[in-house]
Amino acid sequence: MSGPAGWAADPEQIRAHAAYVEGLRARFDAVRGASAHIARDDQAYGLLCGWISAILEDRHTRQDELVAYVDENLRLVADGLRRTADSYDGVDGDAASSMEAISRRLRA
Repeated sequence: MSGPAGWAADPEQIRAHAAYVEGLRARFDAVRGASAHIARDDQAYGLLCGWISAILEDRHTRQDELVAYVDENLRLVADGLRRTADSYDGVDGDAASSMEAISRRLRA
């Protein structure tokens, strides 16, 4: 879609960016999984440093909250990008239909 100021938006590029953002979300799933594994495993730090897991438990909980917050925001961004791409497609389709209708009337 090309605007009056000469800018252009490619809906497929916007969708590709949404897919990239979804890929980032998948990485956060891996972080969340690793954090959950460590938080529940008293042996994650070995025998010598096992006591540290109790100290880090609160930090893991807060980290999980932050990761969930970022995940939600990335989901919202990806959804918004897809809606934007769909909107551009809709506007382009409407404009093409209007131009075809005008062209038919001029030929009649």
